[in-house]
Amino acid sequence: MSAGLVLPPTFDPERDVLVWAGPPAPALPRGTRVFRVPLLRDEPPEAGVQLVHTGDELYRVIFSLQGADPVHVLVHRTPGTPPALVQELVQSVKSGLASRAMARRTVAQAGTTWLTQGLANLPTLANLPTIAPLARAFVGRPAILVSPGPSLSRNLAQLAELSDRALIVSGTHSLSALLRVGAAPHLLVGADPGDLTRHWAGCDLSGVGAFVIAGTCRPETFAADVRRRFVFAGNGRLDSWMFEPLGETPALSTGGSVACSMFSLALHLGCDPIVLVGQDLSFTERFYAAENLDGDARVEPEADGTFRLIKPSGATGIGVPLDDGRLQFVPAQRQLEVEGWSGGRVRTTPQLKAFLDWFENVAPMMSGTTRLVNATEGGAHIRGFEHLALREVSAGWSAPLAVEPVLARAAEGLDLPARRRTLATWAERTLRTLEDCTRLARQCRALSAANSLAELGRAERKLSAALRAAPLVSLVAQDEIIRARENARTASGLSDNLAAARSLYAVVEKAGTLLTEPLRNAWRALS
Repeated sequence: MSAGLVLPPTFDPERDVLVWAGPPAPALPRGTRVFRVPLLRDEPPEAGVQLVHTGDELYRVIFSLQGADPVHVLVHRTPGTPPALVQELVQSVKSGLASRAMARRTVAQAGTTWLTQGLANLPTLANLPTIAPLARAFVGRPAILVSPGPSLSRNLAQLAELSDRALIVSGTHSLSALLRVGAAPHLLVGADPGDLTRHWAGCDLSGVGAFVIAGTCRPETFAADVRRRFVFAGNGRLDSWMFEPLGETPALSTGGSVACSMFSLALHLGCDPIVLVGQDLSFTERFYAAENLDGDARVEPEADGTFRLIKPSGATGIGVPLDDGRLQFVPAQRQLEVEGWSGGRVRTTPQLKAFLDWFENVAPMMSGTTRLVNATEGGAHIRGFEHLALREVSAGWSAPLAVEPVLARAAEGLDLPARRRTLATWAERTLRTLEDCTRLARQCRALSAANSLAELGRAERKLSAALRAAPLVSLVAQDEIIRARENARTASGLSDNLAAARSLYAVVEKAGTLLTEPLRNAWRALS
């Protein structure tokens, strides 16, 4: 190749990743995963090559790659390209791939749970407003996003003082610490599909303005004793489908953490500045603030460089009991190091590092429009944010903030009977289509086994048409679908093609088994 580029013999530009830094060359490969970083901003686009202009933009496109995992990932520097730019691009690719892998693992582990819980929640969602009416409801007003990191202890008292001048937004894990100091959050955000009820067990939630809940949370989450609820799509395609029949797209971008969803919510509300507290994205001898739920969990390093979170003897909650009566809170985790809030290095985990990467790559998009401040006063440094003490950044906040009337107005005016009819019609139609897809997949599997190729072709065309009307099917077993499509793309003969097709039939049948009963129950409840 020109300019010194030598591709591996098995490089596939439709599967692998090539980042070309610098001016183009005649032999530059073309493909859906070939990216070029030009040295000049006004260079024209090229067919078969995607132009990206910064490391942050490259991170976002790598994080968003659809389809199979790349086997080869190459960053090529042409002569004259600054070495510092190449180093930035290499780090962006590494971070993007790590974040993408974590997101894929989360989907593989929890994706079907999100789908079935979303179906179970449909009758509830019909009776609740989405976050759509809250768009730009607090333009130009400060928002403080509260996370449960160890540095939260420094800011708890001041949060109570600021709650009448700034919008307090919190995840459920920070709730108990806030309530203890009389700083009930205006907006409580829940996005995790697991059991969150222990986060508010025994708590008085009467001071919480509203609970903002992802549509795929456990049904029990919606039973929290709060004054009002708003719902949103917190996991991309895995829960945006439930709002599409209503003509709404109340989605919040996320990097896999409720803290990311809180940040996107603050942007949706039009808040400025957006201030982080308790967002350590790292740990000390503690993983959570001492005043917080699970604040008694201590970090215990292991000889292999990992660590465990251990609760003292007599502690309650989730965890594995140890022989000495203590409770192991989470499995052993690997340690990394990143730059600290005030310099030096701090310890973090691969998961927290992925969240840090997300914040750092979203921040440049807000430059010049929204002021971003990391007032955690500890933990990790977040590139693209100002790093100031909470008292310093809030010094000029004097105007009172009336939150209750805004939330009350946003929750009014729903045509509940119409919403239920719309969702009932969608559920009935989707149920019939799902049954058709399952029947046709079984027919295709039988014809494939009998090598009845002409009949198989006709049945596959019917199945393809049915699947286009049943997008939920594609959300089940996404890894299996990706592997089957990749195998079909690279198939070298009829037997390989048939094997890939059988894998897809199996996914459709799996979707029918998984989704039919929850969908039927939702339809009956809505009807």
